Formats: sequence, structure tokens, C-alpha cells
Amino acid sequence: MQSNVVRAALPVLWLGLVGCSEGPSHPPASSSIGQGVQVSPSGTVTSATYTITGPNDFASAGTVPVGDSLDVPVPVSHVPVGQGYELDASANASDGVTVCMGSTTFDVTDPNATLMVTVHLDCAIPTGDVMVSATLNVCPVIDDLTAAPLIVNVGGVSSMSVVAHDADNGPSPLSYAWSVGGVPLPNRTQPHLSFACTAHGDVTVAASVSDGDPNPNCADTESVKVTCQ
Repeated sequence: MQSNVVRAALPVLWLGLVGCSEGPSHPPASSSIGQGVQVSPSGTVTSATYTITGPNDFASAGTVPVGDSLDVPVPVSHVPVGQGYELDASANASDGVTVCMGSTTFDVTDPNATLMVTVHLDCAIPTGDVMVSATLNVCPVIDDLTAAPLIVNVGGVSSMSVVAHDADNGPSPLSYAWSVGGVPLPNRTQPHLSFACTAHGDVTVAASVSDGDPNPNCADTESVKVTCQ
């Protein structure tokens, strides 16, 4: 019986990233043999291994380089005519985590012809599971901000009060902050404030209410204008 040559072309052209919704990727070939083909953001395949098994305990294995050609021919001599051969191929990327694997079956029927066998390799990038825990918070709301009187003589005092509510009463009890003309008033943490007019003109007094949410936009703020005359 005459010997035959099986050429197993590892189709790097069809390396598919498992889990991608856009289908198999077609990475560009490298510029020279030995550089390999990039199959992940940090992984390159420079060689592929193959194993051929068949009837009558036939077996053949080897490693071939992956270079500037997207097809990697694997010449295997003395493959007997027969049915039920299996070709398994794999390639490990340089990132240490991406693995490309594929397999196919073929028959050798003509001892005088060169059979071309193609195997499709899928490249899988291992992933992990993440448990996401979400918390829900209802931000506080200022119901009323009053100042009496709104017109005060210089040296006089206007009494201010803010009323607010928090629907879910959390994550912390309500806290209060006051500012005059955009300048925070330290140590003013109560819902009431006595504002003293010290100079002529209009003054904007603001009250802010927080329920402890770290998002600063969750705090509610209202302001009132007092005229000092």
C-alpha cells in the first residue's frame, strides 16, 4: 500500500473568541514566522500542537509554529487508508490564560492523493463570577423653610426653621447644615437658626438636609432671602 500525506491546516484565520456576540474574530497575521497571531489583548499564539488518532491504533502528534501565514500546514506521512481518523489541535496564548482548542474527523480514501484537513480552533478567555449587591436609599426632602421676619433692621435677628422628612429613615438620622451667602456656618447642625443682620443689603441663607448618603447630590437644599435695612 502506498503512503499518503495528510495536511492538517490549523485555520488560525477562524480563531473565535468564545463568548463574543460579534462572532469569530479575524486577527491579522504577524509579519514574520515566530511572532505568532494575537488572539486576545495581551495574548499571542506562536505554536500549535496536534494529535491524530485513527483505526488500528494509528497515532501521530507534533508541534508546528504559527507565523505570518493564517493557515498552518502539518505534513504527516504514512497515514493508512481508513475511516474514523480524529484530529485534535490546541494552542496556548502567551498571556497564560487564553487557550485555543478544536477537533475534527476525516477519512483517508485515496492513497495517491493529498488530503487537506481543516480544524476550527475556539479561543476561550477564562472569566469569573461577580456577585453584585445593590442598596436602595430614598433621599430626604425639605418640606418647608421659614424665616421670620424677612425684613430685619441691622442688629436685629431673623428666626429660621427647616422641616424635612426621609421616607426610608436611613441610612442615618437627618443632619442639618446652614450657609450664609454661600459660606458654611460651622457647628450649625440643628433645624433652627437665629440669623443676625450685621450690614445693609439682601442676604441668602440656605439650609441643607442629609440622611448620610455619601452621594452629595442626595442632600436636599433650600434657601431664603432676608433683607437687612
